Formats: sequence, C-alpha cells, structure tokens
Amino acid sequence: MGKYVNKESLTQTLSIQLNMSKKDAAYAVDLIFNEMSDALASDGHVDITAFGKFEIFDRKSRMGINPVTKERMMIQATKLPKFRPSQTLKNKCNK
Repeated sequence: MGKYVNKESLTQTLSIQLNMSKKDAAYAVDLIFNEMSDALASDGHVDITAFGKFEIFDRKSRMGINPVTKERMMIQATKLPKFRPSQTLKNKCNK
C-alpha cells in the first residue's frame, strides 16, 4: 500500500521540516486549503506548478432515476471542482 496523506500528516511534515509548532503548521495548512477553496468558490482557478490545476466544471442538468421509486426526475445543474494533473506529476506517477 502506498503512502497516505491527509491534513494531519501534512501538518506533521510541515512542523518537522520547518521546525515550527504543530499549531502554526496546522494554521498554515488550513490557510492554504482555505485560499484554494475560496478561489474555486469564486469561479477561479488553482494552478500549482509541477503538480496540477484545479478548475470548476459546470455539470449540466440531466434526467435521472430515483433508485427507490424508479421515478424519472430532473437532476439540477451543479458546479464541481476538477483536477488536471501536470505532465511532471504524470511522469512521476509512471516511473
């Protein structure tokens, strides 16, 4: 099984690598993710060099079927974040 990364592990790595308190590292990680979320929420883009790009994808409304009642229903249009990996990340994953 590969390495598992979440906010806690990012906080710990940041704390150790930069010799800072865990509280400050957690604040920095939250600040980064909040900035990314705010950009996407305002229809912006997040472009991280050598990693990838996050963009908002407009999903059109469509017909669906309620699995319980089998009744056809209209599913509303939504906006979703979409990730496109950089070529650098693709190459790293395929080594």
